[in-house]
Amino acid sequence: MPTTAPTETSLLVERALDGLKRPALVLTDTDLVIDAEDVSVVSLGTPTPSPPFGSVLLAVADLPTLRAAVADLPGLGRARVIGVVVGASTGLLPLRIRPIWPALRVLDAGAEDGSAVTVARFAARVDVAEVLDGIAYADGLPGHGGVIVARDYDPDDKVPPDVLIGAAAAGESPVLGRAPVMVSDPGSAPLDETLFHPIGFRRDWTRGLVDLDPAWTATPGLVDSLRDAQGVRIAAGADERVVAALAMSGVPLVGSDDEIDLDDPLRREEHSVRQRRAALTEHSTVAWRQRLADRAGVRAAAYPSVSVLLPTRRPALLDFALRQVAKQRATLPGAEVELVLAGHGFAADPAEVRRVLGDLPHTILGLPADTVFGDVLRAATDAAGGDVVLKMDDDDWYGPDVVTDLLLARRYSRAELVGMPAEMVYLEPIRTTVRRRGPSENYGDVVAGGTMMIDRSLLREIGGFASVPRHVDARLLDAVSAAGGGVYRAHGLGYLLRRTSAGHTWDPGLGYFLSRRAVVDQWRGFRPSALLEHDESEVP
Repeated sequence: MPTTAPTETSLLVERALDGLKRPALVLTDTDLVIDAEDVSVVSLGTPTPSPPFGSVLLAVADLPTLRAAVADLPGLGRARVIGVVVGASTGLLPLRIRPIWPALRVLDAGAEDGSAVTVARFAARVDVAEVLDGIAYADGLPGHGGVIVARDYDPDDKVPPDVLIGAAAAGESPVLGRAPVMVSDPGSAPLDETLFHPIGFRRDWTRGLVDLDPAWTATPGLVDSLRDAQGVRIAAGADERVVAALAMSGVPLVGSDDEIDLDDPLRREEHSVRQRRAALTEHSTVAWRQRLADRAGVRAAAYPSVSVLLPTRRPALLDFALRQVAKQRATLPGAEVELVLAGHGFAADPAEVRRVLGDLPHTILGLPADTVFGDVLRAATDAAGGDVVLKMDDDDWYGPDVVTDLLLARRYSRAELVGMPAEMVYLEPIRTTVRRRGPSENYGDVVAGGTMMIDRSLLREIGGFASVPRHVDARLLDAVSAAGGGVYRAHGLGYLLRRTSAGHTWDPGLGYFLSRRAVVDQWRGFRPSALLEHDESEVP
């Protein structure tokens, strides 16, 4: 995708500079020509004048470049006016304010013709790098995950880097007790998963396959421009970074020899899910940082551990339900899985549980039959040790990558609660599988109760599962929303909801799942998505 022309960027910068405090420093990755007194224009990566500055403005082509730039900026001191100009932007660039900053007097943010300008004026000087971070990562800084990566090094640093990239040999740090680990080839720069993600994936398309253009660059704007395409055809020698960004974003990709049926919407989306999962696992910032941490021998924050909460009052379904948990691959670093089995009115046989789960860590609870359902879940939460909890139902089917896909969605969506839509449904009384209409990979206010994943500490802060016998899931979703949290729906193809003639806490009747307005596809018999990866023993 072409970026904004230098002349257009110059106009944006001149508009942002109008009335700013001088001297002003403009850092840029474009060929800017600014004819103004007391304004220094410096290309990124070259030496800058010494601070202080009255104003600092960073002008770049797009949001990925902005985030890469703020990570490598030299010391810029403090200033009263700090701004950002992005030539190609899909919307406004807000500012995430830190309480430690002086009072913000004016925040001028605008977006027009695919570009964005944000200028913040403070009552006193403020750290320039912090404000630029606050604009580049308005939805929250990703942090360094416990492994500090740098390109320069001072042995007297109180917080020295764990990894030095492309630098000359460095001496021992008294803080580390060793020299930083030198990495001359860190691999290609990671792709930010909060910019390249499947949010907004479309199940339909208005044009066919598009050939990958060698002139394309990896930007969110490129992804947006391809959402209406059936897919993108790639050829040998294609830019690997563009290919990875499109795959992370869920844009279906095919090679000349691929035999993928993109004419079938379900097959097309399954193909997209497999590609996005693989690309997010390999090319994201967390994956890149984990690889560097492994080389440096330091701990790094990766993905959270997961406690699956499985309440059941039906012993006949226990073996089936346990196998849905045991099949979870959960291959992401740090994403260990444990099970908290809450028998409601019975206590499961520990030997039987071990037979199905093998070495998977688990806790078995036995609660009286008259215990309110919300209290069953509360007891399971109290027994959980994972960073996040995932509620699973005892009668639904789960693909082996449900935990992985929800953790990935939690990372790229930044939502407080993630889940899957009840999109695929098996109507047991009439032996029919339906696929319901409705969006996925989007923010909303409803997810299937048997797929809800939430941070365990946040769950406690909002009151936990309510002490009610019915509509426990709806109460939790409402509590998250009331606290200002976000709810995100990932794809629903790895989850199959089972509906029987009775026994559901929410039961609108089978007709609800068969109306023409609700159903996009329907099959006789048991016809789940291929992502379920079920075996014959699971077929009803």
